[in-house]
Amino acid sequence: MKLIHLFYITSSLITAISSFLLGIFVYLRDKNNPTNKNWLLMSMSISVWTLGYCAMISGSFDQTTTLFLDRISHIGAIFIPLFYLKFVISLLRKTKEYFRINRLSTIVCVLFLPTVFTKYFIADVVAKYYFKYYPIPGVFYTFFSIYFFTVIAYAQCLLFFAIKRTTGFQKNQIVYVFIAAILGFFGGATTFPLVYGLKIPPFGGSLVFIYTLLIAYAIAKYRLMDIRVAFTRAGIFLVVYTVVLGIPFIVLRRTGSGIIATSLAVIFATAGPIIYRFLQRKAEAIVLARQRNYQRILLQAATTMVTEHNLLKLSRLIVYILKRTIDLKFTAIFVKDTRSKTYPLMAIRGAANAEIRNSSLNEEHPFISYLKKNHEPFFSEEMPLEIKNSLNLPLEIRIVLPAFAGDELLAFVFLGDKISGESYTPEDIDVFKILSRQATLAIQNCVFFEESKDSQERMFAAEKLASIGGMADGLAHQIKNRLNQFSLAGGELKLEIEDFISKHDKLINSDPELDKTFKYLKEISVSLIDNVKRTDGVIKGILDFAKVEKKENFFAPFSLKEVVNLSTNLLLIKHETASIPLSIKIKDDDHVFGVKSQMTEVIYNLLDNAYEATKEKKMLLKDKESQEFIPMIELSLTETSGYNEIRISDNGVGIKDEDKHKIFAPFFTTKTSYKSGSGIGVYVVKRIVEENHKGKIKFTSTYMKGTEFIIQLPKNL
Repeated sequence: MKLIHLFYITSSLITAISSFLLGIFVYLRDKNNPTNKNWLLMSMSISVWTLGYCAMISGSFDQTTTLFLDRISHIGAIFIPLFYLKFVISLLRKTKEYFRINRLSTIVCVLFLPTVFTKYFIADVVAKYYFKYYPIPGVFYTFFSIYFFTVIAYAQCLLFFAIKRTTGFQKNQIVYVFIAAILGFFGGATTFPLVYGLKIPPFGGSLVFIYTLLIAYAIAKYRLMDIRVAFTRAGIFLVVYTVVLGIPFIVLRRTGSGIIATSLAVIFATAGPIIYRFLQRKAEAIVLARQRNYQRILLQAATTMVTEHNLLKLSRLIVYILKRTIDLKFTAIFVKDTRSKTYPLMAIRGAANAEIRNSSLNEEHPFISYLKKNHEPFFSEEMPLEIKNSLNLPLEIRIVLPAFAGDELLAFVFLGDKISGESYTPEDIDVFKILSRQATLAIQNCVFFEESKDSQERMFAAEKLASIGGMADGLAHQIKNRLNQFSLAGGELKLEIEDFISKHDKLINSDPELDKTFKYLKEISVSLIDNVKRTDGVIKGILDFAKVEKKENFFAPFSLKEVVNLSTNLLLIKHETASIPLSIKIKDDDHVFGVKSQMTEVIYNLLDNAYEATKEKKMLLKDKESQEFIPMIELSLTETSGYNEIRISDNGVGIKDEDKHKIFAPFFTTKTSYKSGSGIGVYVVKRIVEENHKGKIKFTSTYMKGTEFIIQLPKNL
């Protein structure tokens, strides 16, 4: 009897201390979380109740003191159902919906408090069963008991129905709380029968400790063990160690031989862990058969990723494998774009919302900064609330899988809930770690192959441009030689005609037809000389544009207006027009930082495109609209933080939506004019701005309304 009595005292003391410590631990994990706060209050209530209960059943005090301590302990007991209900409501995030229930429970608790220290709640403490002191209930104690079990039952119903509605981690968490509460309140309820004179000992008191431990685990740990696995392990442990510890005691009781009992205890103690692990593996293989199967498939698929060299295809393969193998609601992958320094959505499966299709996160985004500090896969619930809210994506994200190469974040994958409603397990996370490492290698391979291909294309384009430039210089030289010949011939012809007219003026004047012929020949010679001069001016303009002084090959401040004027002059020659409808909003002393020769090519190409866009629009418009159309091109320079921003806009034909993504591609053009070139211009512009000058270029365009290119050049490199 003394041993059993000691067991009750010890288990109550352990429950009181553990409840207090676990409540503090959970609260400190997240002080701002209402669930953690309510669990702290619940734990304190349990601690007060079990500590007073322990003092009462110990029999260490006189009757008056014991009665006083028992009444104090029931203050904690009164608040247990209230704080448990608050805890459940906050766990389910239903605070507003159950505000009235919360308030009603609080009022009932407040009404019970004044009665605690009266005989109407606990009349006295007397000897019952094998306890020296146990309470005699007053009339209000019965109402308290009804209130206690009604509120607990109501809270359990909320959890039960929530299990059916939720999925993933939250479902697993609620299941833990639900089962733990059944154990805990069943254990706590075993203290009530003896109060009402029923000779049923409070045998379940020790279950309250398990209850507080399980709930603290469910709140504080996001990577919860599958509830089936947890109870399978617990069941096997109880069975194995009941046998291991029970048989030696039975043998000792039957035979009275301590040697035999001790020998059996040693043998079973050695064999127990081996038997436990064997049965555990077998049981978990049955319980987690489906999970182990898809984990094996994922590991096999991970090794094949490195054979794919196209980044887009690889991204689609990754989301397909994850979505199909695990049977997820959705999977999405964001891959780093080194040029734009962003993480655009590369592939997604399972999400029907069109808003996410063009989603992209820049490197300064709070979520990206958080990821760079967390290299391992993690649950979305582990993120701080402000980071989670900053994503602002129409997705119920459950798992985040980052892919790092050293300290560089190459990509990250979002996983939704499993369609089956099962939760992710720590074993899943271990598999995802391996998958993440394999995906990193595969992405690095793709980036390497694409950069190599890109580099070859740039070399080919550079060689092509160089050969065209060299050929143009040679052609210009040959043309100038012919022009000299034409100039000499034209001059000689003019002089010969003028000399003949001066010598034979009477002859020519006497014949009107002859006079007309000589005047016509003179006009032809003058026109020939004039066209030679104009053609020479065109060649000179081209050579001046192509000519690069040594100093202009270096980064330095230069006058943007000077570059614009040079480009405009060349456009006048190219398009054989007297003027360009260009409005320049640049001050004479405005300078930008860069390589002057390269930026001259940039400005010329964009102005040329703008001018041709206005000409094309005029051709496409109907007669009346075409006559009323006034072409406009505007070039402006403004300063922003760290950048000089050049804007070139026009009211030309614009760019069709289906062509916008191809604008910066090499050899792509929408023009039909023979003067338009081969479509390399804008491609070269992008390379010069972004690669050579570390700047940015973007555009906005509406078909038949116009286009605006925006160039941002750093003020200094």
